[in-house]
Amino acid sequence: MRAWFAGDFEDCLALCERVRPDGIEMRSEIALLRARALLRVARPQEAIDVVRSVFVAHGTLDASLTARMLLGQAYVRLGDAERGLAILEEARGASAAAHPTIRSEIALGIALAHYGVRRLDEAERALDEVSPDADIVHARALEYRAWIAAARSDYAQATEHFRAVLQRLDACRHRDRFLEANATFGLAAFTAERLDRQGWLIVEHRRARIEWSGSALNGLQSVIALAASKMYDIDGRVREALQAAREAEAVAPNAGYALLAQCRRAAVFRLAGERFAHADAAARLRDALDALDPAAWRDTAQHNLLLAVAEEVAYAGDVLSARALLKRYAELPASPLFSLSGNTIETALRAFVEAVIADVEGAYGVAHRHYRDAFRLFAKVGYERRALLTALRLGELTGHAYLFEYVDHALRKLAHGSPLRERGRRMNPELNDPVLTALSLPERSVLKLLCDGKTTREIASARRRSAQTIRNTVSRILRAFAVPDRAALVRECVRRGIAQL
Repeated sequence: MRAWFAGDFEDCLALCERVRPDGIEMRSEIALLRARALLRVARPQEAIDVVRSVFVAHGTLDASLTARMLLGQAYVRLGDAERGLAILEEARGASAAAHPTIRSEIALGIALAHYGVRRLDEAERALDEVSPDADIVHARALEYRAWIAAARSDYAQATEHFRAVLQRLDACRHRDRFLEANATFGLAAFTAERLDRQGWLIVEHRRARIEWSGSALNGLQSVIALAASKMYDIDGRVREALQAAREAEAVAPNAGYALLAQCRRAAVFRLAGERFAHADAAARLRDALDALDPAAWRDTAQHNLLLAVAEEVAYAGDVLSARALLKRYAELPASPLFSLSGNTIETALRAFVEAVIADVEGAYGVAHRHYRDAFRLFAKVGYERRALLTALRLGELTGHAYLFEYVDHALRKLAHGSPLRERGRRMNPELNDPVLTALSLPERSVLKLLCDGKTTREIASARRRSAQTIRNTVSRILRAFAVPDRAALVRECVRRGIAQL
């Protein structure tokens, strides 16, 4: 069990092979542990074979129910969700006298089956049956709730659930390293895109704490390193961003993940203004993808990988290759079970790549339309990193005020050394004024109305706030600009170029 909780499932399987069971009960326990480990390393057919080989040899009700539960889960993971669900429902019907943790684990399997075919409400109802006293099983239920929230594009809720998983694990009797790594991976992916600094601190702490040995954790470690590269990159920490991308490639479990890491490195070069390094990296990406055997990498990575390579190739000016990659993307089969492919984020990413291609071609009207669609989707689900990058370019093309406001809001979450701050200032000269940028968005809105000549009553009505609240806000603005009254404030704003007479 030590290898199991350490997340070293291959070692767990090897140890099970060396054990010589003494009696039915021990044979049953070893077989069930092997089946669990096989499910963790994505070998469901072998798990089915193991369970069926000892199906009549389970000496207790709990062991018999566990065997049926694992069999049902294996069919779900094999892609036959309805068959797996039928087995799991049968096990639930026979579980009245079973241990509460077994009943909770059966409910967890039922939730997984419903989630796999996107019956999300049914999945949540099944999770309601998981007992808070079920220790690690309860922590896994919280993880499933996180992925259900992600499937609904509610990434704020998904982030909170992943935080709850880690807190629950800290209170468990055993430390499940695989589940801890999985929850850290989910938290990393979403906090990096949501520019959630507090959440990222948790990721950094867990990333340093987890012992990453064992092939089962390589994919999780690689994706967490990619998220770290995004966080460092957007803050202008180019060296750390490249180092994290190299780490992601070094631990990649297959060629597809390694190519995603190379895409990340190309993006770092691009955002750092290293034009020739980026063009070289993009050309290597295109050649590597052409040489890649799709059977060598997970199906769930194909959609993201094709879009990621197409984006970098388009930025490098190779429009024909980028369009060919989008055509390959469109011809991919439907996403496999449990994949989040096809959700809001993937739709937004495709619109963004279409926009980049049109932008490079000089078709600015088409680019505007695609950027607008991508920004709307990214902003709607709170993917602030991508929304910021989209808004910056869209603002440069259109000069729309609502984009200035979004950019200003997002830039406040970045480090002062971020190169995107300078780009934001070029897009909106108002961001060059240090006093103005120090004001909150509500304060800035009140300032604009003051400069338009509005009275306190009119501002209160427009802002749907009390007159006293507006007077307090005006007092803070006067202190910020170091002026005695409203007339002096308007003159100062005109002098600074913030307002016009």
